[in-house]
Amino acid sequence: SSIKIFTCVVVAFLFCLLNCSKISYKFTWLHTRVNALKIIRGRFQEKGSHIPEATPKYSETNTIIGEASTWGKGAYKAFNGRIFSFDSSCAYTFCRHCVESGEDFNIEIKRNNNSDIEKIIVKIDTNDVSIFGDIILVNEESVQIPYNNKLIHIKKYGEHNVLNSRRGIMSLMWDKNNKLSLTLHKKYPTCGLCGNFNSTPGDDINEHIANSKIPGDCPKAVSKSYDVCEDGVQHCEKIIGTYFEKCRKVTTLSNDYRMICIDEYCQNRDKNSTCDTYTELSRLCASDGPGPYVSWRDDSDVVCEKPRCPEKHIYKECGPSNPATCSNVAPFQDSECVSGCTCPEGYLLDDIEEKGRCVLKAKCPCESNGKIYQSGEVRDGPCGSQCTCQEAKWSCTEALCPGRCKVEGSSITTFDGVKYNHPGNCHFLAIHDKDWSVSVELRPCPNGQSGTCLNSVTLLLNSSVSVDKYIFNRDGTVTNDKIRNQGYYYSDQMQIFKASSSYLQVETNFHVKMQIQIVPVMQLYVSMPPNQFTDTVGLCGSYNNRAEDDFMSSQNILEKTSQAFADSWEMMPCPKGNPTSCISIEKERYAEKHCGILLDSSGPFASCHPIVNPKLYHEECKKYTCTCDNSEDCLCTILGNYVKACAEKETYIVEWRTGLCDHSCPSGLVFKYNVKACNSSCRSLSERDRSCDVEDVPVDGCTCPDGMYHNNEENCVPKSQCDCYLNDEVIQPGKLIHIDDNKCVCRDGILLCQTPIDLTLQNCSGGTEFVDCRDPKAQRRVDSTCSTRNIPSFDENLPCKRGCYCPIGMVRNSKGNCVFPEDCPCSFGGQEYDQGSVTSVGCNKCTCIKGSWSCTHNECQTTCHIYGEGHVRTFDGKSYSFDGLCQYSFLEDYCGRENGTFRLLTESVPCCENGLTCSRKIIVAFQDQNVVLHDGKVTAAKTTESKECEINGNTYSVHTVGLYLILKFLNGITIIWDKNTRVSVILDPHWNGKVCGLCGNNNGDLKDDFTTRYSSVAAGALEFGNSWKTSQECSDTVAQAFPCDSNPYCKAWAVRKCEIIRDSTFRDCHSKVDPNAYYDACIEEACACDMEGKYLGFCTAVAMYAEACSAVGVCVRWRKPELCPVYCDYYNAPGECSWHYEPCGTVTAKTCKDQVIGQKFSALLEGCYAKCPDSAPYLDENTMKCVSLSECSCFYNDIIPAGGVIQDNCGRTCYCIAGELECSGESLHFILIELGKTRYGVWDPFRSSTEKGVGT
Repeated sequence: SSIKIFTCVVVAFLFCLLNCSKISYKFTWLHTRVNALKIIRGRFQEKGSHIPEATPKYSETNTIIGEASTWGKGAYKAFNGRIFSFDSSCAYTFCRHCVESGEDFNIEIKRNNNSDIEKIIVKIDTNDVSIFGDIILVNEESVQIPYNNKLIHIKKYGEHNVLNSRRGIMSLMWDKNNKLSLTLHKKYPTCGLCGNFNSTPGDDINEHIANSKIPGDCPKAVSKSYDVCEDGVQHCEKIIGTYFEKCRKVTTLSNDYRMICIDEYCQNRDKNSTCDTYTELSRLCASDGPGPYVSWRDDSDVVCEKPRCPEKHIYKECGPSNPATCSNVAPFQDSECVSGCTCPEGYLLDDIEEKGRCVLKAKCPCESNGKIYQSGEVRDGPCGSQCTCQEAKWSCTEALCPGRCKVEGSSITTFDGVKYNHPGNCHFLAIHDKDWSVSVELRPCPNGQSGTCLNSVTLLLNSSVSVDKYIFNRDGTVTNDKIRNQGYYYSDQMQIFKASSSYLQVETNFHVKMQIQIVPVMQLYVSMPPNQFTDTVGLCGSYNNRAEDDFMSSQNILEKTSQAFADSWEMMPCPKGNPTSCISIEKERYAEKHCGILLDSSGPFASCHPIVNPKLYHEECKKYTCTCDNSEDCLCTILGNYVKACAEKETYIVEWRTGLCDHSCPSGLVFKYNVKACNSSCRSLSERDRSCDVEDVPVDGCTCPDGMYHNNEENCVPKSQCDCYLNDEVIQPGKLIHIDDNKCVCRDGILLCQTPIDLTLQNCSGGTEFVDCRDPKAQRRVDSTCSTRNIPSFDENLPCKRGCYCPIGMVRNSKGNCVFPEDCPCSFGGQEYDQGSVTSVGCNKCTCIKGSWSCTHNECQTTCHIYGEGHVRTFDGKSYSFDGLCQYSFLEDYCGRENGTFRLLTESVPCCENGLTCSRKIIVAFQDQNVVLHDGKVTAAKTTESKECEINGNTYSVHTVGLYLILKFLNGITIIWDKNTRVSVILDPHWNGKVCGLCGNNNGDLKDDFTTRYSSVAAGALEFGNSWKTSQECSDTVAQAFPCDSNPYCKAWAVRKCEIIRDSTFRDCHSKVDPNAYYDACIEEACACDMEGKYLGFCTAVAMYAEACSAVGVCVRWRKPELCPVYCDYYNAPGECSWHYEPCGTVTAKTCKDQVIGQKFSALLEGCYAKCPDSAPYLDENTMKCVSLSECSCFYNDIIPAGGVIQDNCGRTCYCIAGELECSGESLHFILIELGKTRYGVWDPFRSSTEKGVGT
C-alpha cells in the first residue's frame, strides 16, 4: 500500500510539474544500468540551436542515427528494431530517402533463388553504384577497391566492403553474398524494408514487404512463420546467451535473434545453418571492442569454420579496422574492431611490394619515385646524400644542397625559398658578405613592356689589398679593366665564360656560382655552397635554412612585407617602380591562350608536374606575357623559368621549344637543351678548360655542332682552323711566332714550339694583379643616407664627381639634414621611429638604438592554417594547395614511429553534387579520447578502456570567442576553428622540430616542409599529401581540380570580388601583411560563384587576411550587410542588447569557467561578443547567456543547470554549484515515470538503505 501511496504522490507531483509555470525543471530518467545519469534540465534554460556551441559533448566519433541490416537467407532488421524474414528473388527497395524529389540516397536489393544477395544498387549524390558479388560498377564503369571520388569512398573493411558517403550521410557495409548493413549518420525520413524510426514496420509485416517491392513481374512474398524445435532452442540459447547477449547492440533484441537462429536450425536440422546469424551478432558486438564473443567459433557446439587466411595471416573476430602497414606503422583507428584476416603481432602488412603479405618491420621495403627498394638497400638522395631503407622508412645522410637565389624580373626568390615580387626602379643590394657582394639594377622594362626588368648585375670582391668590381650588362658584355676577352676570363679569384649563346657562367674561388641569362631577357641565378655563408643579407636573404628571417632589413629588423623589406635595400634614393599591367586586350588573350601549355597533362611539361607545381608559373606566365610588346619572348622566358626550376630538381625537359619558342641560331651554330661548355672552345685545346670544373644547373642555347670549336671571334670552326692562346694573347692558326728565340706555330689549336714552353697563364696571386694602366689617384665621394649607411658602396674606384656631400663621418637623414649615423631614426614597415622607440615583431620587442634596431631573440609560437579547398600554410611559411579525398594527418608527433602523444586529423566534407569542400572534420586524438570538431560543434569520445571514472577534461578547455571556437590543450597546442573549413593550429616553442604532417615539420626550413611519413622529402604537394593519409584503404589523389579549373567563367567575377583585399579597405595593413598570397587564395575560393550564398569560401579567405592584419595591430571592419554579414542581434533575447559584433575582439566578460575578467587569448578574433550587465556579470559558455554566479551551469556529458544533480561514472552524486560540480561518495536512486512521450526521473526514497549507505 505504501508503494501505491507513493505512486499517487509522484503522479500528482508530475501533474503539477507539467502545468505550473513556477516550476522550471523537467526531469529525465536516470537509468541504473547506464554509467552516467542524464541531467535534470531547466525548461527555460534549453539552448536554442543558434547559440554557439562552447562545450564538448561525449559521443561516438561518427554519430549513429540508426542501423538496418539483412543477413543469412532473408532475415532483416529495420531501424525501429523490428526483425522479420521472408524468401523472394524479386527486387526490393532496401532503404531510400522518402521524399517526392531530390532524394539523397536510394538502395535496392535483389536475392537469387538460393536467397543469396545477387545485386545491390545504390544511388547517392549523383553516383550510381551497382554491386554484383566481387564486381563493383560506379556510373557504369568497373572500379577496383579502394575507390573514391569527391562524394563517395569504397574500401575494404575487415572481411567486408564498405561504401561511405563523404558528406557524412551514411555507411553501407556488405560481403559477397548474404550480408548488407546500412548505418545512417543523419536523420532522414526513410522507407523500404528498413522502415522508419517510428512505427514502420508495424504488426502487418506482409504489407510492409509488399510496399517495399519494386513493381514488376514477380510473385508476392510473405513473411516466414518460424519453426521451433527443442534442439534448436538449446543450441541457440547456449551460444547467444554465452557469447552475444550482453553486447550493447544485441541485448534489447536478443529474443528476436534467438527466434531467427532457432528457425534456421530447425528448418535444416543443421548447426551450420546458424552461422550467418552468429556472424551478424559478432559484427554487432564488435562496436563494444573485445569481449566474450571473440571466442564463439571455438565453442565445441559451433561448427562454423573460421575463414581461411593467406600465408602468415591469422583470423581475428576483433582485429584492427586500420591495420599497421609498412607505409604507416602506427595508423589511427577510426572505428571499432572488425572481423577478418590480419597479421600476427610483431608483423606489418606489406602495402608496397608484395601487397597483402605479412612481414617483420625490419624486412619492410621502401618506395621512392615509383621504384621499390628492399630493406638495407641504398639509393642516391639529393645533393650527394645517401638514403638507406631501414625499418619501413628512409634514413638519409645530410643533403648538402646549394642555396639558389633567383632574380627573374620583379620576381625574386631567396636562398631559403621565399618568393616575392618587387617592382623596383633602383640599384639594390642583393647579397652582402664581408668579403663579397652582389647588387642588381632593376629598372622599368624597355621596348614597350610594362613592369620591371633586370638591367645589370654587379659583383664586388673585397680583399685587404683592393676592391675588384665586375659589371654584367644586359647585352652580355662584362665591364672590368682586366677583361680583354668578353667570352672568357680567368684569375685566381674567379672565372667567367659563356655557357651558351644565352648564358654567362661565373664561379668564384669561394665556390659561389652565378648564371646570368642574357637572351631573351636578363635574369640572375646565384648558387651558394651550404653551411658556408649563413649570415648574408640583402634581397636574397641568408642561406641558413630558416625562411622566417629572410625579410631582415638593412635596419636589422624583421619586416612583415616584401615591399618594406626590399625598399630597405635600395642603395640610393630612388623613385618607386611601377607594377606590371597588361598593355592590351590582344596581349591578354595571347597570354591566356598560350600559357595553358604549362598545365597540359599531355604537354611537354607534364613530366615535371609532380615535381614542381605548374599553377604558380601559369599565373605568372599570364601576368608577365601580357605586359610585353613582344609577347612570344616573354612567354618563352616564363616557360624557360619553369624548365630551370625542374632542372634544379634534376628533372630535365627537352623539346619544349618546338613550335612555340623555336630558337633560331646564327649560321654554323646548333641549338641544344643541355649545353656543355666544357672542352668546346679552341682555348680548351691550348690549355686546361677550367669551365669543366663548374657544375651548375644545365642551360640551353646555341653552341657549336659536335666536332667543332668556338674560336676567339665566337665562330664555329674545325680543329684545324682553331686559334691558339698564350697568356691571353690570340695566335691565328698556322702563324709562326718567336718567343725568346724559340720558334712556335699554331696548329689544331695547340702551339707547337721547337722547345716546349709553359702555356699556363701568368695568373695574379697573393693580392697582386696584372694591369697595363695606372689606377686613378682621386676617389669618388659617396653621399650616404640614414637608410643606405649600412649598405656597402660599389663605387670606390670611380673618379670624383661634383656635388654636395655631407662631411666625412656624417649621413643625410630623410629631411635632407646631415646627422651623425648614431642619431639616425630607425625605419620599419615604411615608417620612421625615433631613438628609444619600441615596436613588436611577433613575440619579440625591438628597440631603436643609434639608428638601428636591437631585438630580443625569444622563440615564438608558430601557426599553421588550412582553409577552403585545401589551402595550407605550414608552420615554416610554405603555402600550397592539397584537397585530397581521404582523411589525413594534419599534425602529429608520431612521425613514422610507433609511439607518439597526439594526432590532429583532417578530412574535407563536400556539401553538394559537385563535391565542393564546404566544411572540414577535425579529430584530435590524444590520451584516451578523440575530440571531434564537426557540424559546428565539439564532441568527445573515449577510445580505450580506462580505470578513470570520467574522460579527463582537464587536459584541454573549450571557449567561444566571436565566430570561433578555441581549444587550448595543456601540452602547448591551441586550435582555432571557424566551424566550417578553416582550422588554425598554434604551437608553443617547445614543439619546434618535433612534429610532422600536412603542416610540415616546424623547423624553420622551407625546403624540407614536404617531408613524408617515410622521412623522404617529396617533390610536390600531391606526393606529400598522399603520404599523410591515415589509411591505405583510400586511393591516392592523382590530380586536383580547384574551383577556378572547374568554373573558368567565374574567374573575372572572382578577381573583382577579391580586389577588396588589395584595395583601400585594407590599405593600412598592406605595409604590414603582404596581401598577395591571400588574394590568390581568395580567387580560387571565389571561383565557386555559382554557389554564392551557400559556400563561404570567399568570406573565409577575406576573413583570413583580416585576422592576419589584426595580429599585427591593424583592425579592419570589412563586413557589410551585403558582404559576408554577421548578425549578432540574432543571439539577443527579445528586449536584450547584450550581443554585439566586434571585428577584433576577445572575451571581456567574466565567465563561469574562469570567473575572472577578460579571458586571455593570443589572437584577436572577429565575431559576436557579450557585454554582460552588472546584474548578470558572468558569461555562461554552456548556454552563451549572461547570468549571476549562482545561475552558472555545469557540464558533464551534457549541460547541467545550476542546482542540478547527476550521478557520474563512478556512481558519485554530483551537484552543480556556481558553475562547478561538487561530488560526494553518496549515490542517489531514481525511478522512471513516463507520461505520454516524456520520461521523468524522480528520487526514490524507498530504495534500500543498504546500497552505498544511502538512508531512507
